Amino acid sequence: MDNQKFLHKKLLPLTLLALFISQVSIAQKVVHYDLYVRDTVVNYAGKEKRAIAVNGQIPMPTLEFTEGDTAEIVVHNQLKESTSLHWHGLFLPNKEDGVPFLTQMPIEPGTTYTYRFPIIQTGTHWYHSHSGLQEQIGMYGSFIMHKRADDKTFRKGIDDLPEIPIMLSEWTNLNPNNVHRMLHNASDWFAIRKGATQSYAEAIQSGKFKTKLTNEWKRMLAMDVSDVYYERVLMNGNHHTDLKSIDGKPLKAGDKVRLRISNGGASSYFWLRYAGGKMSVVASDGNDVQPVDVDRLIIAVSETYDVVVTIPEDGKAFEFMATTEDRTQSTSYFIGSGTKQYVGEMPRLKYFEGMKMMNDMMKMNGTATLTIWE
Repeated sequence: MDNQKFLHKKLLPLTLLALFISQVSIAQKVVHYDLYVRDTVVNYAGKEKRAIAVNGQIPMPTLEFTEGDTAEIVVHNQLKESTSLHWHGLFLPNKEDGVPFLTQMPIEPGTTYTYRFPIIQTGTHWYHSHSGLQEQIGMYGSFIMHKRADDKTFRKGIDDLPEIPIMLSEWTNLNPNNVHRMLHNASDWFAIRKGATQSYAEAIQSGKFKTKLTNEWKRMLAMDVSDVYYERVLMNGNHHTDLKSIDGKPLKAGDKVRLRISNGGASSYFWLRYAGGKMSVVASDGNDVQPVDVDRLIIAVSETYDVVVTIPEDGKAFEFMATTEDRTQSTSYFIGSGTKQYVGEMPRLKYFEGMKMMNDMMKMNGTATLTIWE
């Protein structure tokens, strides 16, 4: 009996040490990605233009982790210019934040750089270049952090659903530096391209001549909700995509799909709508929310939302559409197999009514209030 007590006293610390080591090894599981950054040429809108692809794709690869992992991301810069990566919305050591000349030196051409940081949160986020305007020509991607299976906040019927990361973005055939210059010069070119110019003739036809005159007197620019015209908007790098299965499993009536949506656009807000009925919003900016059903949802630049949609019928594919706030461009996923069911176009904005509403609010409050109008 004394020998058993002696062995127990000797073995107990060893057992606890082994358990501690195993827990540490699990908690510090290293998830490794290699990202090769290269120049490429694309034709999204009728012209061949320079873009940047990572691992041969636009958007950049979706990076997936589980809380407790250690991320190890090696960037191989094969461009002729420097680059960097910023992890949008992540809690991490400042030196890993990816801002050139502030938290790190730029990743120079022909060199590699390793980002290494612990994953201490969950949710849908995204990552992008923080060098120049590289983000606008392809350097953006989804960054997904999953809950552990034993997480007390794990929601059955939500966190265990099949899921699709969705990255929204825009494409312009202009050089992004020219877009930047035109915005500084307050050019009317984008309004002309969108058919959103607001002349006196249009004001008279709309019965809003006085409103137009008032705004001209105040030297206010024409009312609009989006500053830039884009030739194309994209969802996961495509204009239209058919989603008939996930992991080889065909989608059928009653199936639920979790869409992890990030707005990686440079300046566009998007209206999100689904032809198969209401969408259930289950997370916002990586944080769980009490599920709420909506007919449509607007997502701002850099925001993320997780929504759950249901396939209501077999033999049909239901459109999930993202439409720019100025109603000029749309991009879609068709979820399911069969005859396509469309959401339909959104009505044109009534610019002069918007101007009048803005003027009225300024009279009432002395400040301008942004109002969304139909």
